[in-house]
Amino acid sequence: MPSVLHGLSAAPGLAIGPALVYRPSEPSSTPTELGVSAQVELARLADAMQQADAAIAHHEAALTQANRLDEAEIFAAHRMLLADPALQQQAEAFISADELTAAEAIMRAAEIQAQLLEELGDEYLSARAIDLRDVARQVQRILTGEQTLGERLAAPAVVVAHDLGPSDLMSVPRDFLLGFALAAGGLTAHSSILARGLGIPALVGIGHDLLEQVRDGMTLAIDSQQGALVLDPDGDEQAQVHDRMATAAAREQELRAAARLPTVTRDGQEVMLVANASTAAEARAAYEWGAAGVGLLRTELLFLERNDLPGEEEQLALYRAVAAELPAQPITVRTLDVGGDKHLPAFPLPKEDNPFLGWRGIRIGLSRPEILLPQLRALLRAGAAADIRVMLPMVSSVAELRQARTLLAQAQAELAAQGLPYATDLQLGVMIEVPAAALNAAALAREADFFSIGTNDLTQYTMACDRGNSRVANLYQPLDPAVLRLIELTCTAAHAHGRHVAVCGELGGDPLATALLIGLGVDELSCAPPALPYVRAAIRATDAAAARALAAQALAASDAESVRRLLSGALPGEYAKIEP
Repeated sequence: MPSVLHGLSAAPGLAIGPALVYRPSEPSSTPTELGVSAQVELARLADAMQQADAAIAHHEAALTQANRLDEAEIFAAHRMLLADPALQQQAEAFISADELTAAEAIMRAAEIQAQLLEELGDEYLSARAIDLRDVARQVQRILTGEQTLGERLAAPAVVVAHDLGPSDLMSVPRDFLLGFALAAGGLTAHSSILARGLGIPALVGIGHDLLEQVRDGMTLAIDSQQGALVLDPDGDEQAQVHDRMATAAAREQELRAAARLPTVTRDGQEVMLVANASTAAEARAAYEWGAAGVGLLRTELLFLERNDLPGEEEQLALYRAVAAELPAQPITVRTLDVGGDKHLPAFPLPKEDNPFLGWRGIRIGLSRPEILLPQLRALLRAGAAADIRVMLPMVSSVAELRQARTLLAQAQAELAAQGLPYATDLQLGVMIEVPAAALNAAALAREADFFSIGTNDLTQYTMACDRGNSRVANLYQPLDPAVLRLIELTCTAAHAHGRHVAVCGELGGDPLATALLIGLGVDELSCAPPALPYVRAAIRATDAAAARALAAQALAASDAESVRRLLSGALPGEYAKIEP
């Protein structure tokens, strides 16, 4: 029976083909052994770093020319890593003091910095460690003449490696890369982002068993939906994978044909369907799947990719780029949401005993206006030519909303004084993530322009469980009646004051929950672009009157499992067709 390894789905899809195990070489010779001087190795290092910079700049320029701006930014960030004086100085010290070759010195210098990033325990910074190693590998390849992954890949294959960097992926002809599986890596790694943009099925974080069990030429099957990598599938299993790939391709064609159908229930209730995004590339994908705008534009990546805070102009460029992908559509931007498990390299946060209950979200923005004000100014300027809306994360009280409005007015006054165009009627909403905000929704609705419910954090805080802690993972249940009651309470209070309510958490992208959310009173669903066609189908399969009855039953249920059974039994024929 074939072995199955499991990992995280970095990019959706199915793939099957022979394995190519990619293990970059590790140079270990010293100048003394080679009979060359440190001066020669220092000169070779400087020349190789210049060549690597030119190669990275080429990728950046090609992607920019193709209007793949988010992917171009990945390589701009790589150039910044390569230009870091600390990296070059450390490598030079290894050559001069330890008599290492330039190839070994650059790898060792990068490894030291990469390990420091990984020790911080932050997913984003760990992903940057992979980028740092990738930059060093490019320099190493130039110094040693080692083949790139693309040069090794002579026929279509599923690539298996410890990790891959963006330069590895960019070296491979797209038709030859069927998919990839990595022992390390994470969902925010640049290789994962590129895989999603290129449509390459990918699994990451599989663990060390991957490289121990896979050999070159072994047949592999990737099932990203299940997070599974099947080793040596037999004939019947291979046939099943090929059948599923054919079915998926036909289904995608069917869904694409329906991408412009209106999101209206069977009895005529309109439900706005928009997308969650972090980049212009994701906004482009949202447009292709028929999104009516962006319901959650996360801004953290712009801050997390760097050692300094982005300026107003850089932020403005992102907002304009996203708005350009969805012209005349609303773009709802969440102000910087860090703290908890998200940290900024340029703005170290203090160690806290309970970071999820501490200094995070709007609490940081209000206490450090030098961070929030440039963002508000950029959003106001983007709003002069686009439908930009702003929402505040982690709001607990009306006082926080009022403070934010004061800062917004200050930003408007500054722009007016400078003679810069800006939005005069920009909508300001709040995220309902804290139970206190849901319970006080009536007061907030008098002053907020709209609500957006973040079901991930709302569930975490309602159930008093850290969703990243495996010991209490069983308590993290977005369908628990307690969470559903807070959603209903929020919708009722908002509608009493003529306010619009969106859901932008993971529950909004679950087709099984679509009818329930409509029944609870939600006006808008926002989800990741790949989920849009399935949620669209769920909306069109729903009867709003029946959904309200379904919601009443769910609210009366005793627990999340009862709600899940209730939803699974509702409209079984329609939901069988739309499950992603």
